[in-house]
Amino acid sequence: MKVTLKSLTDKGQERRDYGDIIEIHINGKYKFGVHDGEPEDNNLSRNFNDCWRIPQLMREAYEDGKNGEEFIFEELEFDDIE
Repeated sequence: MKVTLKSLTDKGQERRDYGDIIEIHINGKYKFGVHDGEPEDNNLSRNFNDCWRIPQLMREAYEDGKNGEEFIFEELEFDDIE
C-alpha cells in the first residue's frame, strides 16, 4: 500500500488566504480530502466530511499490513492542488 499525503506549500497557502488542503491518495487513487474554508463551512457536514472515511482507511491499512503488504508513505507539497 502506497499512501501519499498532499498539502499546500507556504506559497500555495498564501494564495488561498492561508487556508490549507490535505488529500490522501492510496495507490494513486484519491481517498480523502479536507480543506480550510469559510468558518460556517468548517464542520463535519461540509469541508471536513471526508473525516467520516478515516475508520475505513484505518481498516484497509490494518488489513493490508496484517496480510504482509508493504506500507509506503510519502508527503508531497504543491503550490496548488486540483
